[in-house]
Amino acid sequence: MPFDSLALKKIELARSDITSRLTGLHDIVRGRHPLVHRIALVLYEADSDLLRTFASSSDKGETLQHYEVHLAAVPSLRALAREHVSRVIDNLDLALRQNSPHTLWLKAQAYRSSYTVPVYSGDHLTAFLFFDSRELHAFTSEVASDLDVIADILAQLYQLRLAAVNTLVGAVDVAKGLARIRDVETGRHLERMAAYSRLVAASLAERLGLSDEFVEYLHLFAPLHDIGKVGIPDRILLKPGRLDDEERLCMQQHVSVGVQLARNIIADLGIDNDLAAAVMLNLVAHHHERGDGSGYPQGLKLADIPLEARIVAVADVYDAISSQRPYKPAWTEEECVAELRREAALQRLDPVCVEALIAAKEERLRICNQLSDEEVAAPAAPAAA
Repeated sequence: MPFDSLALKKIELARSDITSRLTGLHDIVRGRHPLVHRIALVLYEADSDLLRTFASSSDKGETLQHYEVHLAAVPSLRALAREHVSRVIDNLDLALRQNSPHTLWLKAQAYRSSYTVPVYSGDHLTAFLFFDSRELHAFTSEVASDLDVIADILAQLYQLRLAAVNTLVGAVDVAKGLARIRDVETGRHLERMAAYSRLVAASLAERLGLSDEFVEYLHLFAPLHDIGKVGIPDRILLKPGRLDDEERLCMQQHVSVGVQLARNIIADLGIDNDLAAAVMLNLVAHHHERGDGSGYPQGLKLADIPLEARIVAVADVYDAISSQRPYKPAWTEEECVAELRREAALQRLDPVCVEALIAAKEERLRICNQLSDEEVAAPAAPAAA
């Protein structure tokens, strides 16, 4: 089986997601209103003012994925959000004159009318729901009234999922705080490697068939990878210099500690069969595996390591070598690229993920500069993991 196909299969088998639930509701909607050909959920991130595609369902299976735009750049949607109102467009060709990627995509798929509903958590905008049809004037007042009920159900579904994920993220944030306190990796390492992870996943999304939902969860949970270090004694975790064999074995136990912590959080939230839980657990359990079998705890070969863990491993290594540390200077761009490719040639790092990160040079360097450490901690050489 080709490498990419195997990676895709692993992701497809990984748990339920919002898209599958939205598809089920779409089937119900079309039973009553067959002209509703598409439903899409687009998330809003207030901190960055970004709208991001997240989940959708259509009768022909086509999807708009991996697209983002600032809400400020879409005045019509910004007005809906500000006024807390929905909008019917009877003729998209006449109403949407701009040539944004979203508009061009809608027209290319022959959508001709739409109904848009903003979604809120309290007074805060969290998403938009889009109902689209290939027929003109599909969204009469009667249809819109029915869809308001469906929109409320979808909003509740999303809010419940959002609450669960936020609880998970909240637990992760606490854990990340503990990890920062007890880890020698100071500064903004976790933020950078999470951003690099999202960059790699987004770059490979079309090639490997990765959903927007998967990419978002990878970004959210990437900083959790080393959380098990909270269970490692300070005499080992903070030891300057190299560890002896017994200490190294103890350090490696941070993976099993992290897995148990993750399982406890997942069980408490009752989301055992959820895509978010699968991504979180895979990152914690497999981020120290290496494709040549030299990693731990299972010594997995490359094709058997979950894709999310392969991505995080590349992001983690790149940040370690490209960042200044108390015990070393930052490597040059040329040195970083050479080292990543050397590790890929030895099959320790995933060559596909490595090349995706290298190819995204402009965005990668932007992340490096934007999230650079303002100061470096006092000199101390970290213990080898």
